[in-house]
Amino acid sequence: MSEQQQIKLWDDWDDINLSTPERRIERLEILLCQKVHKGEDISECLQVLEYLKNCTTHQKLESVFFRRVHSKMTFNSWQIIGQATLISLVAISCCFAMYKIATSSIISSNSLSELYLGKQLLKTTPPHSKKHHR
Repeated sequence: MSEQQQIKLWDDWDDINLSTPERRIERLEILLCQKVHKGEDISECLQVLEYLKNCTTHQKLESVFFRRVHSKMTFNSWQIIGQATLISLVAISCCFAMYKIATSSIISSNSLSELYLGKQLLKTTPPHSKKHHR
């Protein structure tokens, strides 16, 4: 295929896929080559080409940025969940310990009062009388 036939094919815009930025850049580069070949002014093509390349770079950087932000937010969420779980476990442990202390003090106070009552009973009952043998 001669160079003249390629230029004619490039002029057929109906069959050109411009759906992605990469394809638009490719088409603009072809158009730029055509203009250079014909000796036309290419300054506008160069500006548009630069703009498209910057947009593509910007989109890629934006994608990376949002992925990093999302992963940071996920990490922070898991960290908060972990801290809340830890606080809950400590609170449950403290409540259980307080319950054990309260129930053991009740049991010990009951034991002490029983011991005290036992001592009181010993004081009030007369001692066993010893029979003196003469």
